[in-house]
Amino acid sequence: MPEIAEAARPGQFIEISTKGATLLNKPISIAAVSDNKQMFTLVYKVVGPGTEALSKLEPKEKVKVIGPCGNGFSNVEGKAYAVGGGIGIPPMYFLASEKKASGDFDVILGAGTSDDLVLKTDFENELNIKPVLATDDGSEGLEGTVCLPLEEKLKAKPAPVYACGPLPMLAAVSVLCKKYNVPSFVCLEAYMGCGIGVCMGCVVPTVRGMERVCREGPVFLGEDVLWEKI
Repeated sequence: MPEIAEAARPGQFIEISTKGATLLNKPISIAAVSDNKQMFTLVYKVVGPGTEALSKLEPKEKVKVIGPCGNGFSNVEGKAYAVGGGIGIPPMYFLASEKKASGDFDVILGAGTSDDLVLKTDFENELNIKPVLATDDGSEGLEGTVCLPLEEKLKAKPAPVYACGPLPMLAAVSVLCKKYNVPSFVCLEAYMGCGIGVCMGCVVPTVRGMERVCREGPVFLGEDVLWEKI
């Protein structure tokens, strides 16, 4: 779908039909766009009937797609850190691919276990970026959360942070960035039923009031989200 690939920015997502396996479409982040802007890549984990149905689609089988949806990350300039957790890693791969010409972009990837560290070899092989890895169980990389290596990097050289992953991870990243007085740009995960701001099923509390992840987000300034009220 060239029209989606051409317009897509890192952090945006598509709504894809599960052909009746679920009542609503599934929101999935865009993980990459081909160099010729004719195709885009999705990476997802099979966790329920919707993603199970997607995993059984045949090559060239037609499926309804809406997108790109939401607001993505703005252009990254200068020194920056990208932090991805679990299924929040794909948007960071897209972001890193946009900035691969710069050598001043550090990537930290985390997950519960090594099996969930998706795209880790793609960062190295395709983008020439060697990510720092962290797992909760210590099965690969550092044992612990992404905040451990991120804080070490912020101590050495404070710089903006771009992140996507589970809400607790994003909240912790936001707090850490505030500590070191650097901006954080967080891509929130939420179940976005319609993807176009109608159903109001994905609202989050911000300093401006309740805002929709699918419309005003999914990318927010970390300091604007009222984490304690989520």
